[in-house]
Amino acid sequence: MSAAVAGSQDKWVVRGSMAGLLVVLCFLAGFPYVTQHRVAAESKRADTAIRLSAAYQDARTMVTEAKSLERRYRFEGSEAVRNAHEAATRRLAADLRQVMRLDRSPATRTTVDNLLFLQARYIASANGLFSAIDVGDDVGIQHLDHEVIDPIFGVLEYMIHLQARAASAQALKHSASLREHEAHATRAISVAFGVGLVLLACFALVIVRIRRAEVARLAQIAISDPLTGLRNHRAFQEDLARELQRVSRSGDPLSLVLLDLDGLKAVNDRFGHQAGDERIQAVADAIRASQRASDLAYRIGGDEYAVILAGSRALGALEFAQRVRGLVAVTAGIAEATELRSRDAVIREADLALIGAKRLHQHAAIYGPDLEISAAEHEHDERPLASALALAVDAKDSYTRSHCQTVSQLCAVIAAELGLDRDRVARVRLGGLLHDVGKIGVPDAILNKPAALTDAEFELMKRHSLLGGDIVEAADMHEESRWVRHHHERYDGTGYPDGLAGDDIPLESRIILVADAFEAMTSDRPYRVAPGQEFAVDELQRHAGTQFDPRVVEALCRALEASVLTHHGTS
Repeated sequence: MSAAVAGSQDKWVVRGSMAGLLVVLCFLAGFPYVTQHRVAAESKRADTAIRLSAAYQDARTMVTEAKSLERRYRFEGSEAVRNAHEAATRRLAADLRQVMRLDRSPATRTTVDNLLFLQARYIASANGLFSAIDVGDDVGIQHLDHEVIDPIFGVLEYMIHLQARAASAQALKHSASLREHEAHATRAISVAFGVGLVLLACFALVIVRIRRAEVARLAQIAISDPLTGLRNHRAFQEDLARELQRVSRSGDPLSLVLLDLDGLKAVNDRFGHQAGDERIQAVADAIRASQRASDLAYRIGGDEYAVILAGSRALGALEFAQRVRGLVAVTAGIAEATELRSRDAVIREADLALIGAKRLHQHAAIYGPDLEISAAEHEHDERPLASALALAVDAKDSYTRSHCQTVSQLCAVIAAELGLDRDRVARVRLGGLLHDVGKIGVPDAILNKPAALTDAEFELMKRHSLLGGDIVEAADMHEESRWVRHHHERYDGTGYPDGLAGDDIPLESRIILVADAFEAMTSDRPYRVAPGQEFAVDELQRHAGTQFDPRVVEALCRALEASVLTHHGTS
């Protein structure tokens, strides 16, 4: 073979290689455009599906909220609740109209028209129920609630649930399609890499990573609140049901904390919604700063939050709520599950605790059967007066801010653990709130003294139990007056003011003494850091039978079991 022929062949090899390289370059130049076009189209469909899902999910939330407000109206009967109910139904209608704007198909229009028709029937029936409640028509209430509203509401809720689930499935389908495009892109780039186009292969890998990030972002959007970054209402419902199942399997407890941001409407009205959004974000930051890695936090409404604390009893959740309260103004309602419970039951109990805390002007409340009061009982409820007296004590004593509220919750938990009935639990919660009301008459120099008291000063301090009893007696709370008077009596008879011993001391006074001592040993003071829960429990057990009633100490220890208070920070 001559050199000329060999040179000619080499030239054709070079030309062929260049042509092949040109083909690969053209392919790689065109491939990103085609892929981007397909992904953009699929992303648009996915975005529409996600917005549809969000609209249906919000509609589902509004249905649930409307039903909740309807039942709440039976407890309170206030115009504010009725206005909130109307707002929820209007927002539901707006969500359904948003669905029609997003999806103009005949099937969707028919479905939404049916839902709007059902909603109109529900609103009319609910207004009838409100009127029956207003006039006290028990027969009408029962008829409208069970025979008219429940069937309509059940169909409405079920249809919205089906549509929300279908929209979520469609969003997931489009996300899967995005992943399929990603796989095709990966295979095409791999072929180009085999030919030797390393640079373009690297570029393709960048494209793949961008696609993966996009899929992950879309998945995260489906369960995240865009303003705070917390998980959303949909994720809350799913996670709570799963965690309650875990409680039934493992036997570990679970606590649910519902948080409500105080004064958001006033901030919005005075400073604008941007300032309100900053407050909403501040609550999310406070929750993150206070929670453990295993805790799950959610924004479930405009100014409403939820936190699931796996492995914590109610007292652990109370300490968590107080830590959040130390960073931002919120009110908390707490419920716990130590065995398999329904999701709705736990949410209802936490909601009742939140309503109770707001009604009593307290920062937090742990659910107890005593919070299940009717509208008639609410009219004669003495607890707002007691709360006002306790706030006066806390305002006077800067060292023990909110001390009375915490002792009140501890008393209710201990009383429930001892098996006291609903009325006694309510009264001992009240007694705990009032136990230090006599400190109003103690000079500030003694009350706020950072050093040890002299004998004379201690004698003046001891008078607070007598003065407290007199103040509570003057408020026509006779039983509570006796409990406040004797809450510093010791089990061995060496306490004050009357030197009572054993069962001669009212049980409620013995409960208050244990709760008061535990709170004092687990709360920081300006002049010392709290010894902590482990120290407090050891001290209570060491002095059980002398200073404290052993049964009361045992009840508190049972309530503290698995609370993991110290996992949330210093007590």
